[in-house]
Amino acid sequence: MMKEGKLLKKNYPKYFLIPAIIIFTLFYVVPATLGLVLSFTDSSVRSNSFNFIGLKNYIALFRDNGKTFTDAIGRQFLYAVTISIGKTLIGLLFALFLNVKFKGRNYLRALIYAPIMFSPVVIGILFNYILKYNGFFNTVLNTMGLSVLTRDWLGDFNIALWSVAGIDMWVGAGWSMVMILAALQSIPGDVLEVSQIDGAGPFVKFFKIKLPFIMHAINLCMLMSIISGLKAFDLIYTTTGGGPGRSTELLTTFLAKSLSSGSLGYPAAISSVQFVLITIVALIINKMQRRLDVL
Repeated sequence: MMKEGKLLKKNYPKYFLIPAIIIFTLFYVVPATLGLVLSFTDSSVRSNSFNFIGLKNYIALFRDNGKTFTDAIGRQFLYAVTISIGKTLIGLLFALFLNVKFKGRNYLRALIYAPIMFSPVVIGILFNYILKYNGFFNTVLNTMGLSVLTRDWLGDFNIALWSVAGIDMWVGAGWSMVMILAALQSIPGDVLEVSQIDGAGPFVKFFKIKLPFIMHAINLCMLMSIISGLKAFDLIYTTTGGGPGRSTELLTTFLAKSLSSGSLGYPAAISSVQFVLITIVALIINKMQRRLDVL
């Protein structure tokens, strides 16, 4: 009887995982599996029947749209890395600044964090008006006598992608700030006091003491931001729609456009490739993060 009680006590916490496993299976595993199966078929919204066609969708993807597809992947990675570095760096600077005690810092924290609470679609539509050639931002630049800096921020082939990345950084920097700020506030006070007594300057204190304590938070911010960038769609779609031309077309917008053909198998193949790429990147970053944590 006592042995059964110990066994129940040992396994009891595992029972709490059952609801989470059921939800994860229904809403993630099952759809992902169905998508993978569809990628090997000629399934279409115009027909109730479908046939298994093997790797034809994948072959067509790399043969017929190879250059467009690989360029979209390249821009997706460039976008992901850019916003990851930007969000983390800006969030770190905000966290260091707002970790200092001064009047009104809590209000400022809330203000910086606020953008992430709005829908990306709403933000995209708003910035579409702000950054267009005759929009609010260029009007302000003209008023200040800086008309030489005015651009069609979302319509210029050379800067459209960077403009959207800037919007994404503005939205997500507050989340990085909160994560890093929490790590900063977990640093033992006596460690900082000892370093101050020893005469450590601001730079030494940051790089030798604070940075090792908050490195795990920085790594997490980088990982989550890269994954977010590899899935970015709504902000791109509502600001540029993948244009002008294909200058801001990412893998996600390429996938959305492929759905307009009515085919289900071909977009499923694109989605499967995206899933594999994100998984590989996440595993690599996670492995690097573990090594850094050990160091």
